[in-house]
Amino acid sequence: MKKKTLQFLLCLSLGLLVGGCAGEKANQGEMKPAEQAAVQNEKGVYQGVVAGVSERSKTISITVGKEGEPGKVMMLKFDETTKGINEAAKGKPMRITYEKRGADLFATDVELKVAKLPPGISEIKTDELKKLIETKASLFLVDSRPPTRYDQGHLPGAHSIPVPVLKEKKAAVLPKDKNQLLIFYCGGITCPLSPESAVIAKELGYTNVRVYHDGEPVWSKANLPLYSTTKFIKTGNVVLIDVRPSNKAIAGRIKGAYSVPYELLEDKLDDVPRNAPIVLYGDKEVPEVVADVREEGFNFVSLVKGGYKGWVKGGGEIEKGPIYNTEIKWVRKLGKGEVSVADFRKAASGEDKNAIIVDARTKEEVAELGTFKNTINIPLDEIPSRLNELPRDKKIYVHCSTGARADMAYNELVKHGFDVKFLLLNIKDAACDCEIIRP
Repeated sequence: MKKKTLQFLLCLSLGLLVGGCAGEKANQGEMKPAEQAAVQNEKGVYQGVVAGVSERSKTISITVGKEGEPGKVMMLKFDETTKGINEAAKGKPMRITYEKRGADLFATDVELKVAKLPPGISEIKTDELKKLIETKASLFLVDSRPPTRYDQGHLPGAHSIPVPVLKEKKAAVLPKDKNQLLIFYCGGITCPLSPESAVIAKELGYTNVRVYHDGEPVWSKANLPLYSTTKFIKTGNVVLIDVRPSNKAIAGRIKGAYSVPYELLEDKLDDVPRNAPIVLYGDKEVPEVVADVREEGFNFVSLVKGGYKGWVKGGGEIEKGPIYNTEIKWVRKLGKGEVSVADFRKAASGEDKNAIIVDARTKEEVAELGTFKNTINIPLDEIPSRLNELPRDKKIYVHCSTGARADMAYNELVKHGFDVKFLLLNIKDAACDCEIIRP
């Protein structure tokens, strides 16, 4: 009797720490064989956006939840039998079929979640839309994405009408003529926003509604121009480049712009991170330069509408005189959950006593490459089962080799209530500059 009581108290203590205990396994052990089989063979489907994929840890995370509500990140394992795992990438909408194996969820099927066009809505392809825009045909082009995406880069002549705005204001934000050609687009074939907008327009009585299903990604890939808003150019964390000859930039340039004559552009961009948003302008528009910069591997390249002359005509702020800032410098602002290198260093050196580091790499990686001081090594796939090893009264900084697994581990620990951030940086980068010790 005393032994059973002691076991119960121990189980209760562990349950408070990690949200479960061995007693749960004991209860499963008392199940009938048929009930045990049902638990082992549990299957289901998660639909959402991939939060991260780690080939080393054979782990995939997906953010699930209803639209407009905070998502919950679910972590699953995969192996060589998982179908479609090679198609998964961070940010992609996917449908994951899984099964339970012991205490773990295993992905068995991973497939792209394509947004279907509504019945009665026809699709328009890139070449046709390009021709309509170039010939200034009568159309009303709508960007259904959130305003921040529109601000960074939108198709020529597009109006920003996010789905929530269309739902609220209805026909008030659309043309009065119900026979006007309406074309909606968003973030590509997996994005549901433009099809949803098209349905709303049809219900409002518009008769000529189409969807550019390929959306902004295919338009960009075709090296067609995107435009940034004045707000984004003024306040965004951007690299604004004047590609005109230096004498023109000295005579007058957009405030904050780097003067990089076109013939010097390739060399000047060598040290700029490829995820930096690049905004270009010349005297007029320079769509041919956009193609060159995109071919250098930059993901976000847009134009100033109307070039320098268009900016001045619109009353945009300019500056004149000698150009002292000739080297392009761009520092990515920390995203949600990221820890700065400076704060990470303090934890690694022991200066910050209220923080510890979790190394989410494999034991083999740590044995080969070493790790930082004040660090607990918990491989990504082991984190759910080792939560009891982590303090809840300290800050936790997670790292791996490049940041991908650290991001996934961060989401898992946030879900369990830890005070956690992650380092999105290659730890071999000189910017990290922390002492590494061997185990």
